[in-house]
Amino acid sequence: MEGLFSKSSKANRKTTSHLNILLTLDYELYFGTTGSAEKCMLQPTEELRRISKTYGAPMTYFVDAGYLWRMEVDVEQNSELDIERLAVHQQIKNLLAEGNEIALHIHPHWEDSYYQKGKGWVMDTERYKLADFNEKEIDSIFLRYKNALESVTGQTVSVFRAGGWCLQPFGKVKSAFEKYGIKVDSTVFNDGYNSNETYYYDFRNSPEKDCYRFSDDLVKEDANGDFTEYPIASEVLHPLFFWCLFVWGRLLPKRHKGFGDGFPIAVKGFRKKVLLNKSLNCVSLDGYFATRLPKVLRKKNKKGDNHMVVIGHPKACTLYSLERLESFVKRECKRHNFTTFQKLSD
Repeated sequence: MEGLFSKSSKANRKTTSHLNILLTLDYELYFGTTGSAEKCMLQPTEELRRISKTYGAPMTYFVDAGYLWRMEVDVEQNSELDIERLAVHQQIKNLLAEGNEIALHIHPHWEDSYYQKGKGWVMDTERYKLADFNEKEIDSIFLRYKNALESVTGQTVSVFRAGGWCLQPFGKVKSAFEKYGIKVDSTVFNDGYNSNETYYYDFRNSPEKDCYRFSDDLVKEDANGDFTEYPIASEVLHPLFFWCLFVWGRLLPKRHKGFGDGFPIAVKGFRKKVLLNKSLNCVSLDGYFATRLPKVLRKKNKKGDNHMVVIGHPKACTLYSLERLESFVKRECKRHNFTTFQKLSD
């Protein structure tokens, strides 16, 4: 991430008085083995709420709206699902009442997934990306999922993040953004790239800025574009970081195990890749990644950036990461501005 200035600019070397720090959480289950709402969302989010309230640091929760929609559909045949549905709805309302932001997050595989009595959620991730659907289907997905979210919040939602960072080609989604009032996106992370059987995104040509406008292409700046992109901060990590991550996880599992009781979609060869090669990653508050927050902030401050977007997932929070996050927020709330996308727009 290079912020609003080029590498050659003298302004790039100045230190700003403060940054806008946006702590964002993708509020969702796991999609390999789903786990429970209690462990993946409800319990860890209560800890995040405490940190927000203690230090006046609002967070943005990108709520998996397909999950909300599917619960509404399946609860009629599965009355036991109603307890989960009501608990999630209440927590979202509590977050909003405390000054946090609720934004739209879409994982379209909920079109093919369902709740089965006695088994729980049965996930079908064959169609995981929005690009796996045609434009008419995408329009219907946005309509139903956005309505499901807004029926809980009682507010219009205009901020979006695509599930799995998969929002390309943007041309298939643009009309839905326009029709359903999406003005702000935070899906991109600079130089990010993935292409496998499940995921696809290519941000290698995205602007090296911490905020830009776009129109027809998610990674092409258009000063007159209708949409604003706030990219997630990114950094290159050395293999040693991941050796530490895996070793500490084995030595102190209680402190380093995520709250969530499910498992992500398996990515073949991931562990070997990161243990042997440098890798580009989103700046995250998940688990051991939270150790990087102070260093990334210093770099962005030195470059003269205005915004720092951090991604996280309640399900991937650990006791260790919550301690590091609280320490970070406690220290930096005196010098920087913890905020939300809506407050920046206002």
